Amino acid sequence: MSSRPLLFSLTMGLAVLGWEPAVQAQSAAETQRRLDAAIAAAPLAEPTPEGKALRDFYRGRQGQAAWTGAAAETLLRDTRALAAAQGLDPATYALPNAGNDLDGDVLVSAALLRFGRDLSIGAVLPARNVGGFGAETRGDFDGVRFLRALAEGKPLAEQTETATPHYVGYARLREGLEKARAIAAAGGWPTLPAGDKLAPGETDERVPVLRRRLIASGDLAADLAEGATYDGPLVEGVKRFQLRHGLDPDGVVGGRTLAHLNVPAESRARQIAVNLERWRWMPRSFGRHHIAVNIAAQQMEVVEDGNVAMTMRVVVGDIKHPTPSMNTTMSSVVLNPAWRVPTSIANKEILPKLRKDPNYLATSNLQIVDYPEGSPVSAGDGVDWNAIGKKFPYRLRQPPGPDNALGQLKFNLTDSDDIYMHDTNNRKVFGRSYRALSHGCVRLERPVELGELLLGARWQGRLADNIAANKSTRTLMLERTVPVYMMYWTAWADENGILHFRDDLYGHDRRLTTALDRARAPATRPLSGRTAGTS
Repeated sequence: MSSRPLLFSLTMGLAVLGWEPAVQAQSAAETQRRLDAAIAAAPLAEPTPEGKALRDFYRGRQGQAAWTGAAAETLLRDTRALAAAQGLDPATYALPNAGNDLDGDVLVSAALLRFGRDLSIGAVLPARNVGGFGAETRGDFDGVRFLRALAEGKPLAEQTETATPHYVGYARLREGLEKARAIAAAGGWPTLPAGDKLAPGETDERVPVLRRRLIASGDLAADLAEGATYDGPLVEGVKRFQLRHGLDPDGVVGGRTLAHLNVPAESRARQIAVNLERWRWMPRSFGRHHIAVNIAAQQMEVVEDGNVAMTMRVVVGDIKHPTPSMNTTMSSVVLNPAWRVPTSIANKEILPKLRKDPNYLATSNLQIVDYPEGSPVSAGDGVDWNAIGKKFPYRLRQPPGPDNALGQLKFNLTDSDDIYMHDTNNRKVFGRSYRALSHGCVRLERPVELGELLLGARWQGRLADNIAANKSTRTLMLERTVPVYMMYWTAWADENGILHFRDDLYGHDRRLTTALDRARAPATRPLSGRTAGTS
């Protein structure tokens, strides 16, 4: 007779009868219930994708916790340090004090997941009203892979580097953020008092302040700090500053230059951080052949085989008609284009001019091309424009010619909301530093050179003569379809690490700053019944 205790024998019997799997199943179900509840309670920025990633991560671990107390604290502390260096707000990844139970483990995972996602594809959606290509263009982030790598003990710095955008522009700007923050931490730069403009050769008590200001930002050598006279070296320092900020480099400190000089270093650091966010929205590669327009800088680059082959000034949309940020393509160019006047321009601009001057169509070489059959208004003769309501009732066209608003060339863009690139008959505007003057389209400083480059070798040196000899409207296909990126950069660092800034033309920086502040809020909200704190 067996001497085993009765309880042991009973337990073994229950196992044989199949009770043990049932107990295990019940335990697994309870763990899953707790896990689902913890994920549902976690302050996720995007509950649907982030919740799925967390469930998949813990499912792969059979519901087991991933992080221990001390290791989790170190990991989160390092995460916040790395976030700050990348221009992300470290407070986003500070957690409620939830202890070391499963709820706390999920919170740690949620914070790490949020950091990886924010770094890889941005903390907010790339909507057009904040300078993105559109919310639907946001990339993908494999959160499960990111969490698994960290749980397996792979270094956080290594995973951070993997998630970071691999653009030299991003790396340069991140270094610029470090410089700007160092200047701010050292006390920033002095504020230049208001007053009459400062011009070369003058002596003024504000000149020593101007010298210290320019030395702080690296625009003037440190050994030029003394002197109340606005001398030659100081003039050159002011010109360097003006060029970096998109101002006319006249060496005179007028109202606009003074305003830029007095932007605090802390504000410039925040501006850099906002532009780092836009880099996270970019596709993983622009391609070796593409066109890049910086809307805020009113500048364009053509990249051929990975190198900048051409740069030129452009005119972009004014404040009321902003040029949208977009990721599109160009495949054709129109020679001697006709201009079909957009309805909005006909309603808001041309109709009021016709009310003042009934001959405006004739003097502007505009034709009515869409009107009822047999109507005598083909030239607008005899029309009482004051009797027409707010909507212009006809379609207008401006035929090719020297007065055509599109000039000699129009470059077609795919799915671009009627935005395109084109020549202009007003060349004087390219001499200005402020060129936000169009209705949204991009006017080109050197359109013929661009056309020859994109059409290929057989058109080199021939395009202008061909356009002049043949006045007909023709569409030519480019040698290859070219990706076009219209981007909104108000801060960047050049190949020498020198920081450049531009005005926030359309208010995108301001709205993005607000969106980033809102995006931070969920991750710092304490859970109900718990004490807020940091790990």
